[in-house]
Amino acid sequence: MKNPIERLSRIVESESFYKLAEEILESVDDPIVAARCAEVVGKREPGGRYFQAKYWLKTVYLLEKQDEISLYSLCSKIGAKASTANYLASQGKTISLAERRSKKSSLILRNFNPVIFEYATRQKDKSVEYLKTAVEFFQQNPSATVNNIHNHWCSYNGNIKDNLDIIKPSDWWAFGRPKWRQDHAFPGSIPGEIYANALFYFSPQKGIAVDPMAGSGMLKRVYDDRKLWQKDTDFALKLYLFDLHPQKTFIKKHDATKPLPVMADWIFLDPPYFGQSNHLYNGKLAKATSYKSYLEVISEIIDAMTKSLNPKGRLCIFLPKWSGQRQADPNFDLPYDVNEIAQDFRLKWIDAAFVSRGRQQEQGSATKNNFAKSQKRMRSDTCVLNVFEK
Repeated sequence: MKNPIERLSRIVESESFYKLAEEILESVDDPIVAARCAEVVGKREPGGRYFQAKYWLKTVYLLEKQDEISLYSLCSKIGAKASTANYLASQGKTISLAERRSKKSSLILRNFNPVIFEYATRQKDKSVEYLKTAVEFFQQNPSATVNNIHNHWCSYNGNIKDNLDIIKPSDWWAFGRPKWRQDHAFPGSIPGEIYANALFYFSPQKGIAVDPMAGSGMLKRVYDDRKLWQKDTDFALKLYLFDLHPQKTFIKKHDATKPLPVMADWIFLDPPYFGQSNHLYNGKLAKATSYKSYLEVISEIIDAMTKSLNPKGRLCIFLPKWSGQRQADPNFDLPYDVNEIAQDFRLKWIDAAFVSRGRQQEQGSATKNNFAKSQKRMRSDTCVLNVFEK
């Protein structure tokens, strides 16, 4: 093709540019020409980053095929940075894979703001899924901004920082940027990182894992993403999720005060918290009006879970203490009392982790803090994960 670089430089009308850029991309067989085209098309908007990434991908492909010159040498010749070229080529690969899933996606992808491709790249092994989700969201919301698209992704998948290490090295677990966000349709989801750490440290590699109070199904979301946190462990657990009021089709109805319909090797309990959940859930535990009646129901649940554990099976119970707001209010050490109940059922305590509830980040926290100081009543800002073995 004669003077492809000059032709790309001169064209003005967008549709004509797209057509010519696709035509040259298919036919170019010289990596230097492909690279120069990449730098030319990168100056165009809209469509510049889309085609620039795909041209650099083609350049890398041609270099590997010919094996005559390195990417570094080629970039030196045309005044480009090899690191940038590699990065753009990886974006080109993500774009190409996303397009294979939907032929119509090209029309949207080439008009995307380059920031969307940056966000996609940060998702690593979910980069293609990010672009697919972005295209689907944009099809339904044509006026969506970059932030609208990214927030939509984060509402189901959370933010992923490239250097994020989900598994904590100590028994103090604080999660400033949760990877798995709370389901908007369900008020009680704890950060998914708690499940990931509890599985990593306390569950077997194989066997039956159960969440009897599954809520929105966070355990399944975290386990499905185990490549992010399992490290050198190859988990092969079979999950069962139950709830008194199932929110998802994969969660089965079951009352946790009764033994489970399966025998388990690992059970995770995140019960409604005393004095804090009666406006969120139904059920005897959430609606308990006294601490005594709350502990009675907890005792029923621990009895049922103990009967549902295989020998050497483990039970994780996640609870905070309860602190009244005023000086005259009592304090209840719920984790300690649950520990006593569990040992009454001959469960052996083996470990505990302490988890920040992040209440200092809540709206109105400054006012609540000032009130707590005036009453000399510390706010309860920590949950305890107690782990028992049968």
